[in-house]
Amino acid sequence: MSANRSAVSVLILLWMAFAMPIFAAGTLSPYSRYGYGEWCSTAFSASRSMGGLGYGMRNNTSINILNPASYTAVDSLTFMLDLGVSAKIDGFQTASNTSTLFNGNIDYVAIQLPVAKFAAISFGVSPLSTVGYDYSFTDVKDPYTSKDTLTIKQSFNGTGGMTQVYLGLSFDILDRVAIGVNGHYVFGNIAHHRKVSFPYEGNRYVATTQDENLYISAWLCDVGLQYHQPIGNDELVIGGAYSIKLPMRNKSVITTKTTLEEVIEDNQSTFDYPQTIGAGVSYRWDKRLLVGADVSWQNFADANYYGKTGQLNNRFVYAIGAQYVHKPDSKKYVENMEFRLGANYANSYIDIDNKSFDKWAITWGVGFPLPNTRTKLNLHMEYGQQGSVQVNGLLERYYEIGIGVSLNERWFVKRKLK
Repeated sequence: MSANRSAVSVLILLWMAFAMPIFAAGTLSPYSRYGYGEWCSTAFSASRSMGGLGYGMRNNTSINILNPASYTAVDSLTFMLDLGVSAKIDGFQTASNTSTLFNGNIDYVAIQLPVAKFAAISFGVSPLSTVGYDYSFTDVKDPYTSKDTLTIKQSFNGTGGMTQVYLGLSFDILDRVAIGVNGHYVFGNIAHHRKVSFPYEGNRYVATTQDENLYISAWLCDVGLQYHQPIGNDELVIGGAYSIKLPMRNKSVITTKTTLEEVIEDNQSTFDYPQTIGAGVSYRWDKRLLVGADVSWQNFADANYYGKTGQLNNRFVYAIGAQYVHKPDSKKYVENMEFRLGANYANSYIDIDNKSFDKWAITWGVGFPLPNTRTKLNLHMEYGQQGSVQVNGLLERYYEIGIGVSLNERWFVKRKLK
């Protein structure tokens, strides 16, 4: 029975690895036109409803890939599978109009299991960045005399992003200290399309189109450390993780078409995955109340982007969150439910017309235990916004709802024969 379940779980993971790049168009934001697109949170559903906490989180009921040292929190008899999907409503506001769009996507799938009493492994797939936008506008101007005599129509659309497949290993090196490492293979295709139309002979237009496809792949690595200390019935966890700057293999194909010719350019440039440092702390009171806080820093400014450094901004992310369970060991269903709340804030790693913008969100959710199992159904919700009409010309507000399943079963128990 256990072998059959394991085989099914691995098949799900393999299917998701191929399906995610196809279906995980996780954004519809015009802001994703720039850089690598919108940078994704790698927190899973339970943590996402607490603001995206992870560095100082140590949980034996869900997987936490933000800090690979957390994998040893699982006991030596437990197999875990985490799977998440979400839906998002995006509202956009400019100085002249508003629009609303709907989007749904696969968030992640991951597996975790013990390999010894002091060690555990985890592997899975999740998006790293997403690109998805489609908009157009019309300018009325003369590019030579600056007089309003020429109507120029421009349209922009883009798709794609970067996906990561990871394998992680964690060890308890001391009684209260765990260390872990994740190896990631990152791959993706980011496609941008631009069309500029000029008037020609009355109502006819002549157009110039440009298609850019950026293909990226890389091997990445991050290490994590956690210290966990019981204090009576409480527990304190302090953790951190570090990712080194590494180059990303790439190929850029730019195709420019006019009425007279088509030009195709194959280019290779230098791109780096940014150095990342994150730290967090959490405190759990009597298995009932958990509070935590995280901060992380991504050094985009020193990372190459199209062969140059200083093109992007260093990115800071701050998160706080809490979880409350009324009576963890109660036989009453409602008393075993987990109620979560959180918030996060991040500055953008890109500037648009030399102007930066910020993103913030409020999160909340509920963990529903499935009867007679240790499996949980995690519901998370999020409201957030980024940019502003006054500074960036666009205000984005979004509502997100997601469902995650944390399968948590004892599969390695030897059954006694009667």
